Amino acid sequence: MSFKSFILLFFIGYSYSISITPDKYIDKWKIEGGSIIEIYKDGNLFHGKIHKRAEHPISNFNGLDNKNPNTHLRTRSLIGMDILQNLYFDEGALSGGTIYNADSGKSYTVKVWIDPEDTNLCYIRAYKGILFKTFEAKRYFD
Repeated sequence: MSFKSFILLFFIGYSYSISITPDKYIDKWKIEGGSIIEIYKDGNLFHGKIHKRAEHPISNFNGLDNKNPNTHLRTRSLIGMDILQNLYFDEGALSGGTIYNADSGKSYTVKVWIDPEDTNLCYIRAYKGILFKTFEAKRYFD
């Protein structure tokens, strides 16, 4: 790689990281499948709670956290429950936290980033080891 190519890639990466600010994440996002999560900031950390469930959920039909491994939490409502927890903003993305999958009762490492070409589009990637699944979410306008 030439020096000019390196400098160009550096500035592209740098401009991406400064163009996506932390406040761009704070909003409601509609995930593939229809659920809406609301990302909010508490101190230096970001969290996301369920604002609305999909019209046709694949489990937990009664709206409760039925699959939670902690039996004491199985009667809590999914609406208002944090599913994204303890993410921090770093180089234009949110990472370092977890996402809870209420359909399975399992938590995964997560990374969330906004598309620099379309700031109304973000991606949520859940990791388990080297495996991952990425979900697309669109900014939700009430």
